[in-house]
Amino acid sequence: MEIRRLQGPFGAVASDADIGKADDKTISRLVEALYDNQILVISGQSLSDAEYVRFGNHWGQPLEFFAASRRRNDFPELIKQDNAADTPANVRDGAGHWHSDGTYEEVPASVTMLYGKEAPDKGGETLITSTVLAYEALPDTMKSRIENLVGLHCLSGAPPLEGETFAYIPEEIARLGVHQHPFVMRHPVNGAKALFLSGSAFGIQGMDKSEARALIAELRAHATRPEFRIAYKVMPGDLFLWDNFSTMHRATPIEYSDEPGKRRLLYRISTRGMPSSIQSRKPA
Repeated sequence: MEIRRLQGPFGAVASDADIGKADDKTISRLVEALYDNQILVISGQSLSDAEYVRFGNHWGQPLEFFAASRRRNDFPELIKQDNAADTPANVRDGAGHWHSDGTYEEVPASVTMLYGKEAPDKGGETLITSTVLAYEALPDTMKSRIENLVGLHCLSGAPPLEGETFAYIPEEIARLGVHQHPFVMRHPVNGAKALFLSGSAFGIQGMDKSEARALIAELRAHATRPEFRIAYKVMPGDLFLWDNFSTMHRATPIEYSDEPGKRRLLYRISTRGMPSSIQSRKPA
């Protein structure tokens, strides 16, 4: 197996990897590659559902997605993402905003992966931005200002940037409630600092609401600047993973269609906690 840098400001690609037969040494190399590079692409895979779920379990505890209709009955760890023509209008393009996964819950996701089954001929890219690079580019005065702030999070709560779309599901917002996360995330594995705003930060503990939302909007706009991000289109056979503590991502608009050449089908797994293979690595 060879691991090389992905073209762009961050990321890595693993080639000649057979994930269905991967041993502990291979998994350990992949885990290290992800945390060193923030995103990891593993192409050319042909996995059964059971093999994919087994791979996902190496990265932590798979979470139960809040929308039951998207979970597979036979493999509830798998979250179906598609562009079927009968998708209800109120949930279309629900990931069309910059976010990290599960930040509207008490314990956010640590790693998310997508396994490609079908891809449209045109469109369907995922945008990823490095919140580590974004934090590093901040002036020292701003770093000092936000160092000890605590963000307030709820589902779809963030002030939207231009072009963003949020799926509004009021019953889920009420059920999931409000949770607190540090404004600046210190990574539990490598100690790197990153902005932790997601699409769910709606306020800041102890700060006036309007001032807090203005600061969140300013930093979300900064974190999604072109120099901090890449675009990747998940193709059939691709495994595409990101470190949820050091990135944000968003889907690009896509046509909802069942026609050949327009369909997109992915299966997502998101995990909580750290992989056992890197628990011995301590932050600097």
